[in-house]
Amino acid sequence: MIVDKIGRKFGNLRVSLTAACNYACNYCVPNGKRLSKASSELSAQELLRAVSLLTQATGIEKLRITGGEPLISPKFDRFLAEVMQIGLEDVSLTTNGQFLSDKLSVIESAGIKRINVSLDSLNPVRFRQIARGGDLSKVLGGIESALKAGIKIKINMVPMISKNYSEILPMLEYCLERNMELRYIELMRMGHLATGNSFARDFVSMASILDKIGEMYDFQRIDAPHDSTAQVFSVGENQGKFGIIPNESEPFCRACTRLRISSDGYLYGCLSSANKHDLKDILDLDEKKALAMLQKKLIGALGDKKLSFQGETTIMKFIGG
Repeated sequence: MIVDKIGRKFGNLRVSLTAACNYACNYCVPNGKRLSKASSELSAQELLRAVSLLTQATGIEKLRITGGEPLISPKFDRFLAEVMQIGLEDVSLTTNGQFLSDKLSVIESAGIKRINVSLDSLNPVRFRQIARGGDLSKVLGGIESALKAGIKIKINMVPMISKNYSEILPMLEYCLERNMELRYIELMRMGHLATGNSFARDFVSMASILDKIGEMYDFQRIDAPHDSTAQVFSVGENQGKFGIIPNESEPFCRACTRLRISSDGYLYGCLSSANKHDLKDILDLDEKKALAMLQKKLIGALGDKKLSFQGETTIMKFIGG
């Protein structure tokens, strides 16, 4: 097992099925143009081979399927069914929810128990202003259907001063009513937000989020898993809980265990680094040779990890959220 000088190791794998997305969220892309798939994306079989090698080399037991938007990938059904057979402790999914109801039977059949849904507004007009597309009613319907199927839903929201700051409390109320955990995610200094003044103009800090929540609810910080990226809070007397991922306010980098595979076959060790390590040259090798070469790539990826989030021009959609 590879461990760096401050004790970090890889324990969580993010696999991006595609860089394509049916939304063009304004914190992800600057011009409203939807992201298309990478020019040479791996097949489902190639991604599964990469996952198999990585689990052997690192002991990773948790995997999250991401994108882009994974539910629009033609690889989704096969990859999901087969990755569930690898024997991982936990397989989960992050989606914008637009096609959640369409794919729910596939997700149920595979045995997925946890889904994160990115949802930045409960107002239909504001929703489309942020996502630059989509149908809010269909997303909400998909969430309700997944809850009825017994799937645990976590909502991810990125608060922004000019877009949805007024919905910090309504979104929490919506989640508490449905026994869903809400994750507020501080705006990340990535992509077009890594330069210029757009980031500073829209950034909402953890302190500001907590001040707003404190206007209506009592809460207290509670323990979270040691490798969690979130600060977690309980609400009132067993009303529920919420979390904040404080990329800027309290960087989580010292405890980060995440490793990412992009849809075009590169390994990324850190969101603050554009360094990437090509996996394509090992996928057709015999297992012994592949694992030997993979060790060198993993050492490089672990060495890319920073001690604090520094921002990057890489767009997260390309490397898996």
